[in-house]
Amino acid sequence: MTDASLETLVAALAEARARAERVVGRSVLGVRAVEPADGRRWYLCALNAAGVVCLDAGFAVEHDARRVHQAALCALLVEHAESLVEDGELDILARAASTLAVHVEAAELRQALAAVGAGVQELAGWRRAPERAVASLPQLEAAIRLHDSVRGQYERYVEGTEPLVAIQDRLADELVTALRDMEEAAGRAGIVRPLAGVLAEAMQALDAGADEIVAKHVPPLEGDPTV
Repeated sequence: MTDASLETLVAALAEARARAERVVGRSVLGVRAVEPADGRRWYLCALNAAGVVCLDAGFAVEHDARRVHQAALCALLVEHAESLVEDGELDILARAASTLAVHVEAAELRQALAAVGAGVQELAGWRRAPERAVASLPQLEAAIRLHDSVRGQYERYVEGTEPLVAIQDRLADELVTALRDMEEAAGRAGIVRPLAGVLAEAMQALDAGADEIVAKHVPPLEGDPTV
């Protein structure tokens, strides 16, 4: 995101906040821009007393329950994914891969560790990017592709360590520790399981959360959010 784009986003969020407060006469606690698809945007505004108001791209109140549900589900899905892709844990994994590479001799294993480290750093860069200010489904899809790539690199590394399993009782303590640190860091960073699969498991709860947002909307919405 360029500086100009970031300034435009900040201005849009401020406008959404001001417009929501004028329309409903209540304080806005926070605003999240939501993009379920390229070129489609809503602004979810959290109000005091647990209310919510959704504005469309032109800062008008959205009255259609189905569209508000779609915007809310997108926001919750992206926020859940962001909680799973934690850049601090990814940084730890990158350091663990670098440390382990010092203790292994096989060139293929060192190459696999280098690939894991590079992929993890790219994924962490996605997580830290200013674009994360927008709950964008297309950007989430890009993250899932990155995550799949990192997971594939990690699986290659795991396959490369199989010969070490048979001789683990003869390995140096430093190597054993580095291998354990790598495994634990990968688990905490969430790259052992497909991100898309983890998100799919959470969809029922996220859909229920979107229903709650629709129910809290001010003013009440029109139509059936499930249609």
